[in-house]
Amino acid sequence: MLPGSVAGLDDLRRSLGTPAPVYVCVGEESLLVKEAVEAVREVVLAGGMAAFNHASFVCGEEAALGFADACRQVPVMSSRRLVELKQVQDGNKALMESLLAYVQKPIDSTVLLVSGMKMPAAIGGTDYGVRITNQVKKTGVVCKLDADGIDPAAFARSRAKPWNVTVDTAGVQKLIEYGGDDLDVLAGNLELCCGFVGSGGRITPEVVEEVCASTAAADVWRLTDAIVAADANGALAELHRLLEEGEAPHRLMANIAWQLRQVLLVQDAARRHLPDRESGVRMPPFKLRAVRERVERRPVSPSAWLEALATAARRMNSSRAGDRRVIEAFVLGLVVKA
Repeated sequence: MLPGSVAGLDDLRRSLGTPAPVYVCVGEESLLVKEAVEAVREVVLAGGMAAFNHASFVCGEEAALGFADACRQVPVMSSRRLVELKQVQDGNKALMESLLAYVQKPIDSTVLLVSGMKMPAAIGGTDYGVRITNQVKKTGVVCKLDADGIDPAAFARSRAKPWNVTVDTAGVQKLIEYGGDDLDVLAGNLELCCGFVGSGGRITPEVVEEVCASTAAADVWRLTDAIVAADANGALAELHRLLEEGEAPHRLMANIAWQLRQVLLVQDAARRHLPDRESGVRMPPFKLRAVRERVERRPVSPSAWLEALATAARRMNSSRAGDRRVIEAFVLGLVVKA
């Protein structure tokens, strides 16, 4: 691996043959940044005891200053550990000074992964973002990830290939109408459509209309992620946001149910050592990796989830409490059972 800047995800993945001590992955396109982070995480934590060799900090939180101490810890039964510093755009002066000091003398047995939308603006007359970036280019990798130059139509078609699904020209245009130039939304809508038509299927404008007429799948995945993580506050916040944006409770529950079943299929495939596609898993690679990591760290109870789904469906059709109350109780119940 040669230190410096890389142009995108493909170059970043190639640089991971021998991981660098520091990676800075920033950009306005959240999907690309997320996939870059997952690529680094997957390589660095492969084959080791991930639970003991992975620490994560969020800039803007008081605990973030602990990242440097975490970097200096010795890996447990592994050649290296991973320390993540997220949302770097929210870093304050103290944190940026600590980060600058660290990247000048990084620890060889640790990979520090810094991510976010952008480096922070100059603080107190000092442009820490520029200084940190320039320093990392000497010993690590800086990857700037934006949607400039990415053709949404080509992006959609390439994302459909792993599913063995084709997208006709009119279908691509309809997907772009729903997702605009937001690749995260486009990828989420495409995921739902691919799962709907199945392997060997074709995405047409009619399919897109039927599947994506409501909230984009990426939004619902944020709710599902919070449920899997047993994050009650996060799950309720995402649920209320979706409801306030006009999402119908019945349709929202159907989307949640589909995604939760996908999570259970991923977990079952991992336990039985079966290929995901043979187990009925219908997720794009970026989501599949994240879900697999979640259930490995925190397995979920299939029987509890399926029982909760069945109970909520009955209550949705008969309860006098109202659809909103039912789905709120449903989500809280899932968090408890996760």
